[in-house]
Amino acid sequence: MKDSMKACQHTLSEDVVYKEVVVIGNGPSGMVTSFMLAGNVPYLKEIPDDLPIDEMLRARLSNLPQGQSLYDTDLTELAEGLEGRSQNPIPLLMDNLLRPCADLGIQADSLIEWKFEIEKQISHVVLGRGAPGGSWHTFPPTVRTLSPAAWLSLPPHAALGTARLSARAVANYCRRYVHACKLQKYFRSGVTVTSVTRLPQSDAPRCPDTQCPLNAQFCVSGYDNTTCRGFRYACRRVVVCCGGGDRPNALAPRLARHALHALAPLERALRTTNNHVTSVPPSVLIVGSGVSAADAVCLSRGAGLHARHLHRAPADALARLAPQHYPDYCQVYKMMCDGPTGNHNNYTPYPDHMIVDITQDSPASAPSDIEDYALTLKRVKLLNLTTKEITEIQVYIIGVFIGSKPDLFFLQTNYLDCIDTKFDCEKCSDESKIAKRKIEEKQCFLKNHWMYIKSMLGQSIQSCKSRYLNYSEINGNNDTKCEVPDCNRRNDKTDKLDKLEKADKIDINDKLQIIPYTDEEKVKCQCDSLNPYSSGLGFGIDPKKPVDGRNNPIAIDKSSHEILNAPGGMYALGPLTADNFVRFIPGGALAAVSHMHRNKQ
Repeated sequence: MKDSMKACQHTLSEDVVYKEVVVIGNGPSGMVTSFMLAGNVPYLKEIPDDLPIDEMLRARLSNLPQGQSLYDTDLTELAEGLEGRSQNPIPLLMDNLLRPCADLGIQADSLIEWKFEIEKQISHVVLGRGAPGGSWHTFPPTVRTLSPAAWLSLPPHAALGTARLSARAVANYCRRYVHACKLQKYFRSGVTVTSVTRLPQSDAPRCPDTQCPLNAQFCVSGYDNTTCRGFRYACRRVVVCCGGGDRPNALAPRLARHALHALAPLERALRTTNNHVTSVPPSVLIVGSGVSAADAVCLSRGAGLHARHLHRAPADALARLAPQHYPDYCQVYKMMCDGPTGNHNNYTPYPDHMIVDITQDSPASAPSDIEDYALTLKRVKLLNLTTKEITEIQVYIIGVFIGSKPDLFFLQTNYLDCIDTKFDCEKCSDESKIAKRKIEEKQCFLKNHWMYIKSMLGQSIQSCKSRYLNYSEINGNNDTKCEVPDCNRRNDKTDKLDKLEKADKIDINDKLQIIPYTDEEKVKCQCDSLNPYSSGLGFGIDPKKPVDGRNNPIAIDKSSHEILNAPGGMYALGPLTADNFVRFIPGGALAAVSHMHRNKQ
């Protein structure tokens, strides 16, 4: 009896590590997902009678059996009818339980009790480019959060307070969170994920052990940012929560090279310019009408520089902010609404203008770093879209804050082949434009992804073959090898490719499609000025458009957060699914982890 209960002896090749779950992204989404995967189970506490929560929610919660965890509950049924600032029902449910009546201004205790259960642990690893906390480490330390402190805490913490925290405080909290919850062993920081590929599945019977490496469905590859050494994880499930701001939107390439697109380098440039430039006051041009652009205006005026603000209509996000809680943003909103007739210190608005041209006043030597760049005087031509008049101004710094998109290049499984892939696009019908576009795409791809291309090319041919994890890699029992000889060529398409390769006559249309995990017609190009292979085409609600956390989030199953346009076992959380506030992130993690437990059972 003892021998029959022994774990299976199947193993993988030495350069592959098996985990049941690989989490891509170590921001708040990855952190709270790791907390739940580590064996922390949510249970419902008794609801106070005087707490004015939704009556239908109270009735449904009262019907739950005593002592039942939320993992074993129909979360979709509980969340039915809830409304709030998230379009996903289970994040709304979790927010109502963690912060009951938060939108009413009531700071009540959480209705969830967390219990550690070792049998609920799921082996996993969390991969991130920087320290735990994700993009919070990239903001200037003095920038304040939109959400109050009570909305920024992650389970099991229940912070109170209506004060807005600094970005530095939130980043420090994320570092402490991993240690306080004893999650260090699950985190691998300072790495870059380069690909997520689906492993070939055999028709042979699966191993009954749920933790057997033979049951892996995906291979996650990447490299260490410090050593440039590659790594590979085989796993059954992948959770994608890498945030939505890795690719800032930019102007045309000839204009974008003169601008900064993040608040942190802008703050450093402002400090440098203020210390070295003697003109009174040196000017800064800020482009954008949202919250980030308002932050840039506040930073510029706070540094004593003159802010010239080029914008369209003020964003609705600024208009909805209460003056008593957000005096800084409301001041910028008022200045934008006042327009050129307003008389505000160190602020000049340019509504309904666009940049036509940017030239350096002293182009003799190109700037070599951020400080040299900040000290370079630039001449900018602006076009008034209403009167068609041209205005010329001189500025030292240009900051462009017109939104951002996620970087999902690792989901395009054939990213080396897609350099030569042809697109069908009406806007690119001119042959000369097509040729020029191909050259720019190749240069952009090689520049953005050189580190992991270098890492991959450094591997041996044998290692490159073994990256697909064929059954020849598995050692242990002799009967576990694949029964089909040369299982890499089990279908007609791969046989055709092999014959063409031998004849040196590969047709580009016979190559694998770059749109992952779909048999639908190839998505057409949208003339994205950035790297098109990072846009996540095929995964959004509109698969023909790039993924955007606000306008075109990843299409998911609302009950489990599984990605619809991907194989079963791939999940998306956080800003990728339009949950752009930290308060709604635990709900997405709850949906994914509870679904994993149900499938495991």
